[in-house]
Amino acid sequence: MASSRTPGSGSATLSTPALMVARRRLLSLADLPTKVAVLIAGHLTATSMWPMDELRALQATCRFMRHVCHDPEVGRCISVERLSDGMYWYDIDGFFTLLPRLAQVSNLEACFIKGMHVIFLGPVIRPLPVLDENLKRAVHGGHKVAAYVATILLYMANGGTGTVPP
Repeated sequence: MASSRTPGSGSATLSTPALMVARRRLLSLADLPTKVAVLIAGHLTATSMWPMDELRALQATCRFMRHVCHDPEVGRCISVERLSDGMYWYDIDGFFTLLPRLAQVSNLEACFIKGMHVIFLGPVIRPLPVLDENLKRAVHGGHKVAAYVATILLYMANGGTGTVPP
């Protein structure tokens, strides 16, 4: 009869398959660190052709992913350009509901678009003494087109002189 003891250990050892089963643990999305899950969700929304559909699918998986998908960092990663390609034409009300929410979490593209909507509200450009809050947020976030537009608007609001208004 073969011994199931390892010499010198004093305890019974498990066979290799039994040991592997004992060590194997099913992994869950909730086992991921929150920061890693946020990075994954952000990357998915930044690269997806249908970011809102992807977020809805992720939210449906578990409570942890629902929490992750509501993280502001994920909203900052959503490509408004890709979002507008489909959503603007098929769900315009949803698009114009989502746009201010993305601007609130400092999504630079959403801030730029919201700022431009304020500036070009009517048929004529309104010279603004100060920039719209969303446009300022986009400029401070590093959105290059927003910085260019802000410079032009400040120049126009100042009557074409080279000084910055107070």
